[in-house]
Amino acid sequence: MMRRNSSVDLSLFLLIAKIGKTRGLKGEFFLRSYAQNPETLFSFEKFYALSTSAMEEVHFEFMRESNSNIVAKLKSINDIDEIKAYGQKDIFVLKSELPKLDENEAYWFELEGMQVTNLEGQHLGQVQEVNNFGASDVLEVKSTNKKIKNLLIPFIKNRVIISIDKSKNSILVDWQEDY
Repeated sequence: MMRRNSSVDLSLFLLIAKIGKTRGLKGEFFLRSYAQNPETLFSFEKFYALSTSAMEEVHFEFMRESNSNIVAKLKSINDIDEIKAYGQKDIFVLKSELPKLDENEAYWFELEGMQVTNLEGQHLGQVQEVNNFGASDVLEVKSTNKKIKNLLIPFIKNRVIISIDKSKNSILVDWQEDY
């Protein structure tokens, strides 16, 4: 079911899902996806879970969509009591296995740490986090202005977010510091 990996560098992994509630008596469970499109999970071949001191490879017997949920089962787990031991475990994939993106696109984890500049050339700060409060994704930027702690910039491509340059670690925005 799981194979140990002796040394763990968490920067190589991306948290993509979490084992949720059990389903039925045969070891099935709901898998909560953190991907924008939950079906993205089906495209990965290898999954990992963090144990006390190592990253372990997790082998799924199946993963399928059921009424807008994802139901899954781990190999060699065949009853509800066994799967309860895995309850709420985080599921990771290797970042190196993520699909390649177009030039002006980035994964959210790549945006963290990028420098943000507006169209007037004013440096607004550095991206601390990417959040979603319901309406759209939002960049939380630690401001360079000591009077302003953080800026919240909506992630609206081609309107607020003009371009993303991964090679320069920068984001160009149509946004002002006093918005």
